Amino acid sequence: MFKKKNSSWSLTLTIFMTAIVVGVFAYMWQKSEVQVVTRIEQGYSRQSPFWDIFAEDIQKDTGEILNSLYMPEDSENSDMIYFSTSSQSTGQWPNISQTNKIYSYDLKTGKQTQLYEEKADRTLRTMGVKGKKLIIMNDMIDNSPGPCFAVWASWEDFSYLNTSSPDGLNPYTVPEAKVQKAWEEQKECVEESIFFN
Repeated sequence: MFKKKNSSWSLTLTIFMTAIVVGVFAYMWQKSEVQVVTRIEQGYSRQSPFWDIFAEDIQKDTGEILNSLYMPEDSENSDMIYFSTSSQSTGQWPNISQTNKIYSYDLKTGKQTQLYEEKADRTLRTMGVKGKKLIIMNDMIDNSPGPCFAVWASWEDFSYLNTSSPDGLNPYTVPEAKVQKAWEEQKECVEESIFFN
């Protein structure tokens, strides 16, 4: 009788421990999968030491204005970056337009390759890379939001260009985790601005 109780207790304990281990493993796996899926590599920002030099060189070589918010690296080749430019806008408000271009640039060789071009009443700004998707902010011409503007959260019009076959822009929805992080960063920025003013 005692033996039977003891063995059923051992079986119950084993099942319970197995359920805990499997549950923890499943939670950790799911969490890591979510992080992998939502991770957007932004690359070089305007604070990068070579940003201004690069922008000047682009303008000298092409006559175009560097419009990127970030210059992300290719997901498989860190020597390759992406950026967006525009020509001077033409026309009068509200019929204003400009030519937008998206390029890849090889940091080792200096080779610049045009991937996309359009003439439109908007500004394309490279934002990040997620796998083969180059994420673009479809901005208004002459938009200049404040320093704490949370672009990933406050802006809704994004697209992506497939870097392996760049045949056009497709609609893009920012992952919820990225939106939440952007709201948190905006809140911190606003709090710091109030503190330092």
